[in-house]
Amino acid sequence: MSIAARLWQTARAVRLTLLLVALVLGGCVTTTESEYGRADKTAEVKSRVDAANAYLQRGNTEQAIVHLRRALELDPTDAAIHATLAQVFWRTGEYEMSEDHFKRALSYDPKYSRGRNNYAAFLYERGRYAEAVEQLQAVVADTLYDGRSAAFLNLGKAFQKIGRDADAEEAFKRSARMDTTQWQAVYELADASFKRGDYVAASRYYEQFRRYVPSQAAQSLWLGIQIARVEGDKDAEASYALQLKSRFPNSSEYQQYLNR
Repeated sequence: MSIAARLWQTARAVRLTLLLVALVLGGCVTTTESEYGRADKTAEVKSRVDAANAYLQRGNTEQAIVHLRRALELDPTDAAIHATLAQVFWRTGEYEMSEDHFKRALSYDPKYSRGRNNYAAFLYERGRYAEAVEQLQAVVADTLYDGRSAAFLNLGKAFQKIGRDADAEEAFKRSARMDTTQWQAVYELADASFKRGDYVAASRYYEQFRRYVPSQAAQSLWLGIQIARVEGDKDAEASYALQLKSRFPNSSEYQQYLNR
């Protein structure tokens, strides 16, 4: 083979090698850009949803919608977007649209417990207590959900609304065991125990409640008065009665105190 022929073959081999390298590198760049693109889209969706929630907390539903519309353009199947839209329409009184978006959120992500918990709150407010119970039972079954104690509290309240008092009390106990500072659940346990005639338990729960409640309401002060009467604790009764009179003189609880 002549020298010219050898040189031509060598040059051809080099060109083929460079072409293969270019194809491989080109493929890698395309994959990397795609991964970066997905990451950027996910980050922007989260940022838009966070911004919408911030506007919603300030009562600015129009600006919340602006961010959510852009988020939907990026990912129309994101559960958090639809759950936030549901809250926007709930706030504006457009209940059918709100429920539609809650349902969409859960259809796209059935394990989205935060969205399901908010849907349960929506149902509770609408007086659909049995449906709220069903949703909340699914929420508390998610053992990794970080709002589980509050969900058990809400489940207990929903159970009360449909007359399942024993189930309500058990839900309140679960809530209080998960978070000993969950004073609302502890109050419900004190009240339930008193109504059931278990005054020892009522007193124990009430003392636990008093340690954590930021400020007592008329309802809880009236319960304190009744427990103190059963225990014969005149000082505690007088103290609660004075608070009730000075802070809630027009309350039905104060009227009950005066009449008994």
